[in-house]
Amino acid sequence: MSVALTLLLVELCLATIAGPPQSLKFAAAAAAERAGAAARGEEGAALLGVLARAGAGPGVGLEAMVAARRLRERVPPEELEGELERHPVPVAEALVALGRLLDDANQEVGSEIGAYLAAWARERGRRMGRRGRWSGEEIKGLVGLQLVDARRFAAEAGFRGRVLGMLPSELDRGAPARLRDEVLLELNAAEGFDFAASEAVEGAWGAVPRRAAERREDYGGEGLRFEADGDGRLVASVYSFPSSFFGDKEVAALLAEVRRLSPERTLVALTDLPLSRRLSEAARALRVYLLETYGRAYSPWPRDPFSLVRSARGGVVVLSRPNAQRGREEDLHLGAELVRGLPADLDRAWGGARWTEAPVPFHNGQVLLGREAAWVSLHSLEPRILALLGLARVPVESFDGSAGIGRYVEAAQRAAAELARLYGRPVRFVHPLPPLAPLPPLAPLPPLPRPTAAGQAAAAPPATLENERGEDAELMRRIGGGAGYDLDSILTLLPGGRDGAPAALVASIEEGRALLSALPAGELDGLRRGYDLEPAGETLAAALAAAQRRPRIDALAGFLDLVAAHLAHQGFRVSRLPLLAVPLALVRGHGEGVPVAPERVFLLTWNNVVLDRVPAGLRAEGFSAQLPSGDAAARRAFAAAGCRLDLLPPLVRSIVANGGYRCASNHVRSWR
Repeated sequence: MSVALTLLLVELCLATIAGPPQSLKFAAAAAAERAGAAARGEEGAALLGVLARAGAGPGVGLEAMVAARRLRERVPPEELEGELERHPVPVAEALVALGRLLDDANQEVGSEIGAYLAAWARERGRRMGRRGRWSGEEIKGLVGLQLVDARRFAAEAGFRGRVLGMLPSELDRGAPARLRDEVLLELNAAEGFDFAASEAVEGAWGAVPRRAAERREDYGGEGLRFEADGDGRLVASVYSFPSSFFGDKEVAALLAEVRRLSPERTLVALTDLPLSRRLSEAARALRVYLLETYGRAYSPWPRDPFSLVRSARGGVVVLSRPNAQRGREEDLHLGAELVRGLPADLDRAWGGARWTEAPVPFHNGQVLLGREAAWVSLHSLEPRILALLGLARVPVESFDGSAGIGRYVEAAQRAAAELARLYGRPVRFVHPLPPLAPLPPLAPLPPLPRPTAAGQAAAAPPATLENERGEDAELMRRIGGGAGYDLDSILTLLPGGRDGAPAALVASIEEGRALLSALPAGELDGLRRGYDLEPAGETLAAALAAAQRRPRIDALAGFLDLVAAHLAHQGFRVSRLPLLAVPLALVRGHGEGVPVAPERVFLLTWNNVVLDRVPAGLRAEGFSAQLPSGDAAARRAFAAAGCRLDLLPPLVRSIVANGGYRCASNHVRSWR
């Protein structure tokens, strides 16, 4: 006896016992309908079996085509889902076959298959929502149904386009937010599901207040205003906290200290579902806006890819860079993510935030904005220089001669002029350049020191026509020592007061060596625990001391000394801050068993700070390096330069990846 007939007889018996003959009539009709639904569900499961066999093979035969037609014509998705809930059967292979039928030359057939698949996914979401609970495997199953064939979705643009056209209708807008968010988290992890796809789906499902595309403007440029570092009060701070980088306790500790120091500042944190759920209680207490990113692969450094500027009327504009940074390509969308996720009240306070894309490349970790000039190094302009020269890498081998140096410097000047138009102020270099092309006038420099065999500096011979080429090459070599380091990690520029010159706090390897040599044993052990270093004790001390003497660090020291001398001749009051290089090979488990090259380091720096103008004067906030001696030395140096330094609980993994506090934050300044 079939299951359908058995159900019919049971329903009839129950109705006879429970009620009068009239009830029996209606009960019989209802029982017959349920039995019919069960029978159709059984048929649907059987048809899925036929399709699964086809999906496991190379193509779709006539039998599978007939099965697909019978499925969509005779088995409503709700009845199919009911049968699958009672008797789960594998459907992945069946979906492969149905996905192939989406490509059917008969457009009507493909459209009907697509409509059936969308209705099926929608019904599954409804059932999960009504139940109010679901497992991680069920979320994966629903997303697998929505994507139809994840492999083809990732690999084939045409197939992906058809599926993306279906996705906005595959979950009810009124679905529980918790279910929707978990589905979006899983979808955003799917290969091929890019920002444009997330924009369409999240908007259709009611997951974001608005679509970023609605707020995009063509770049105008003239009306945008960039506030200088240290000008104006910080009225809002924006952070990025991917759960793959940070835990809730360290994030909450950082936000709590920022809130303590700035009770009225608006705090915004872009984060994803795993971390936002754990942070929700602390965020409410600290008045932090949590903006859900649904797991998109954003970095924890929102400083670099966009600027927060003001329009002519004072509204906030997010200016995104056009250039992708290797390994951080997704960050191109981080500014648009911020705009589309802003809560309505904050969006109103920001004047209806807009976003646009800059016409030229930039990297905000490589630019220090002053009132009168934007300060850069040659490395700040490298992407644009290479684009202008049509090169894939810096032509270091050409720097032995004047012609090669001249071509590179000329391209640097062109790139600097482009940035000057973007920032609305001249661009100046923090180091000298070979005078082989027109340059803004610079104060004379002392002769460049040349390294001796012992690594100490010796005075260079006076410049003559005979050694001019050699001095240009030597200068380029010195500048090359700063390659690979963000400018804001090694230099801080403080605006001058009414009666004082601006100040420059330049990192110093020599100061770092001195700090390390005098470090108490307790602080060394605190450093070890803070950054999870191994080994311990004297072995660790010796390894750290050796790291400060490696050739690449010596080259960086030469670059920093060059910067300090140049800025002093530009009228800055120059002081030095310690800088320590910590080999990544000392970090426990770094690279998960892959050997780490000895020259790879992260920097412990007391630069990389954010300046804030408060009623009491100029202040800076940055990460503590977890070295009390270094923290105290930095506070003294900032105080001597007329600035209070507040040190915050560090985000350790960000520091190990060479991201300080300035990298880890972006800010809106008060409108004047």
